[in-house]
Amino acid sequence: MDIIASAVPHLRDAKADNLKPFLGPDVTLVPAPRSAPLPDGALWPAKVICDVLHEHGFGQDVQTYLTRTKAVPRSSNSPAADRPLVPVHLDSIEAERPFFVPDKVTIVDDVLTMGRTSFACAELLRAVCPDAEIRIFAMIRTQGLQDDIEKIVDPATGIIVGYPSGKTHRDP
Repeated sequence: MDIIASAVPHLRDAKADNLKPFLGPDVTLVPAPRSAPLPDGALWPAKVICDVLHEHGFGQDVQTYLTRTKAVPRSSNSPAADRPLVPVHLDSIEAERPFFVPDKVTIVDDVLTMGRTSFACAELLRAVCPDAEIRIFAMIRTQGLQDDIEKIVDPATGIIVGYPSGKTHRDP
């Protein structure tokens, strides 16, 4: 938790102003599920991130509307060709319809690889919260194989595009 809390000053920095719509005081934070159903007492990194962010004044609340019902291969451990496609995620995650539907929701993930898990989560939440504004926030985003990492803290925004093939593309 201390490592996550160490990112808070960077999220408050003017360089991160583009993230305000994702983490504002009127946003419900929803952790993305892990790659397998969560056993009792297991670590849920996205939930930990949500809780720490909320403790530091980001988001109005944390809600666990998304549940993984069937295990899928972890993207971070899979070669690009073997990463689960969006339909696999859609078939393995359930979204609970909230009693009070929030106006703004940010799905929080620990690591964004291609964005397929987060994209599927957004689609599932859109089905149960059709009028909510839904965004995705990840503490870490991969950038493919690079010889050198120039910046550790580099807040960025973009769009995840979904294709009929089940693949996604992050722009930028």
